[in-house]
Amino acid sequence: MQGLLSDLPLLGVLELINSTRQTGVLDVQSEVPFTVAFVHGEIVGGGILDWLGVDAIQASPLLPTEGSFEFTPRGVTGTPLAPYGHFAADWARSADEWEQVCAVIGSPSRIFQGALPPLIGPAGRSVREAAAQSGQTLFAVAQQVATGLEEGRVDPTGDFAWYSLRLQANPRARRTTVTEALDGRRNLGEVIAGGVDVRDVREYLLAEMRAGLRFPGSGWVLRDLVWEREYLS
Repeated sequence: MQGLLSDLPLLGVLELINSTRQTGVLDVQSEVPFTVAFVHGEIVGGGILDWLGVDAIQASPLLPTEGSFEFTPRGVTGTPLAPYGHFAADWARSADEWEQVCAVIGSPSRIFQGALPPLIGPAGRSVREAAAQSGQTLFAVAQQVATGLEEGRVDPTGDFAWYSLRLQANPRARRTTVTEALDGRRNLGEVIAGGVDVRDVREYLLAEMRAGLRFPGSGWVLRDLVWEREYLS
């Protein structure tokens, strides 16, 4: 089963797989590419590239209007993350709430500092790091940081978690200020501090990742870059 999301909405695809009790993997190619794994119509896993799990699935857009999908029957194993109806309802709510939260914080990669113990302190942390350290879900931490930002308890530092990446420019890419700066020695934060526009770096990364660039953390980086392009550009 395959098709265009403009012809068959993703929610309809998910419901069809569930109602026909199919086992396999749904691959969605949209602005945010992701997969969903099913066993007898129940969702057992999935995520955005190498970012896997409930947080990743529920950060994926449930109502993309452009792109394509393909469901491939295969031998998937696993335990349902929740009954399909409950999981789909939670996903729909999370997808909407993520947009509201990111309109405030930009993305979970954004680094904040201030006084929001135990999540954020004077030294500064990204939402993702705070969630990993606290054991809370990524969305729960993002909500708290958004509230802290609105209350004036935390402020963005201007840095992002993906600034730590060290990448070498694709030799086939068109020569730009970004490709000339990516020598593999400096991290992206240093490249941006050196004068390269952060928006240009985001666009380069997104283009290269959609063309196949992969590295540890590709999934969360891609998701956060898309949010940032929408809310921080």
